[in-house]
Amino acid sequence: MNCINGFNQFKRHGLSRVTRSFICLTLLPVLLLTTAAGTDTNSPPLSLAARVEKACAEKKIDGRLAALDELGKTLSVSEIPAAVKTAGRLKELRERVVLTESVLKRWGELAPAAAFAHISEMPEGMMKVESFRGVVPFYAKQDIHAVAAAALKMKPGRARTETVQMLVEEWTRQDVKAVLKWVNELPEGFPKDGARHNIYFIWVHLDPAGISSLVQNLPPSDTRNALMINVAGDWAAVDASNAVKWAETLPVADKELALATIAESWADVNPLAAAEFALKLAPPELSDRAVLAALERWATQNPQSALSWLAKAPEPLQVGGVARILNVFAPVSPEAAANWIEQLPAGPLREGAIGNYVEAVCQYDPGAGARLALKMADATERERRVEQCFVVWLAWNPAAAKQWLKDTDFSDATKNRWLSPKTGL
Repeated sequence: MNCINGFNQFKRHGLSRVTRSFICLTLLPVLLLTTAAGTDTNSPPLSLAARVEKACAEKKIDGRLAALDELGKTLSVSEIPAAVKTAGRLKELRERVVLTESVLKRWGELAPAAAFAHISEMPEGMMKVESFRGVVPFYAKQDIHAVAAAALKMKPGRARTETVQMLVEEWTRQDVKAVLKWVNELPEGFPKDGARHNIYFIWVHLDPAGISSLVQNLPPSDTRNALMINVAGDWAAVDASNAVKWAETLPVADKELALATIAESWADVNPLAAAEFALKLAPPELSDRAVLAALERWATQNPQSALSWLAKAPEPLQVGGVARILNVFAPVSPEAAANWIEQLPAGPLREGAIGNYVEAVCQYDPGAGARLALKMADATERERRVEQCFVVWLAWNPAAAKQWLKDTDFSDATKNRWLSPKTGL
């Protein structure tokens, strides 16, 4: 197993990035963890020193580090001060890092104020930052105002910056007005802009209507545009009519962005209503954009219904709409999508739909793509689309591809060209 897979294994056991940076090995089975960290229920409990000694006795490094991590999770509050000192005396850096981090995280669960105070006195560095990540969420849920007061006393640095970010994320979920007031009153030097950014992007999902007036009054920026999209999308999902009313009050550029987003998000809830709404928007460019976005969402729910509605829509929309729907529909249900296309009358819409189908299924079912491409009316485009699928089919299933090609009416020269070895295939 490579290093990345090893990291992912340890992620599932709650280890941080610091701990994972010392571990590039496969995690042993859960049974080994239990054996390393646990004790026989019929025997008297082992002392802290004995448990550490037992964990460090593991010969394989992955088992040793896992056992030390598990040991930290079982500590009582009274054992934690001694465990911190013990961790600092371990022989190897990786052992010290793993046990220290596990102990501090456990301390944060049991007595977050004390853990926070201890970590605040640690030297600046990765261990301090990672340790705060394990403690601040617990402390913030217990006493958000205490964390705020403690953060104000911290020294400038990455640890303080990340603590403020974690604090405002939790506080926003509790009381957005209070956290905004606190951030706005922070002394100079604190990461105010980053904190506000976090607040806004959490608040917009919690209460899109509540943040809407603030967002529209922000100065022009990519952040404002992103928040506009989030307001429109989240609001439309729960109350499309009022989201539309809000969008209608915006300046033209913002209005168009919001209305297109509303149509797309609304389609997740009521695709027919969303598509009908989008069809009535003006100018035409906005209407087309919104309809296509709604159709794409509709296709993920009921592509046949989306196609039926599209058949009655204005012709200029149909080509783009079919492409959006088939891009979703064809890879998942190639046979059903092909059946729908074959019912179309001859003409540009059918030709374009076959081309869209080929693009969508070529890498999943090249045989299906080749068979439908063979029915195109335009000879040049037919040959191009068939070849597009055939070269993939030939690589995956040569026997079936060659047998099919034999029965087609392409010239021998064309067939031989397709069958010849392709460099880079």
